[in-house]
Amino acid sequence: MSFTRIPARSITPILRASFSSSSSLAAPKAKAAKAISSCPAGTPLSNLSILKDKPDPVALPDDQYPAWLWTLLDEPAAPSLANETSKTESGSEVDLQAQKKALKALNRENIKASNYLKSTT
Repeated sequence: MSFTRIPARSITPILRASFSSSSSLAAPKAKAAKAISSCPAGTPLSNLSILKDKPDPVALPDDQYPAWLWTLLDEPAAPSLANETSKTESGSEVDLQAQKKALKALNRENIKASNYLKSTT
């Protein structure tokens, strides 16, 4: 597999591009109202029984479900580590993406060496 090297001067205009969105999309969203279930309490939930001889479960009122259940479909606010750097104890910065790439390459070489030794013995 070969890769074509792209000069940095041809990439910089792409990196400097600015993007904008309409004001309605950029406005902060109001906090969503309390989520409600898709079916009313007492509704039989067909084909959800896990035991052979037991009847299908029945939906409960929304207040009987745990609070974390209503947050499962929310977008996670996880920070992106793709372009971050980390400071070591000595104070120098380390590029996490480059370090991960180097570790993967080292691991790949170790696996290849191990497989070669297994095949020759």
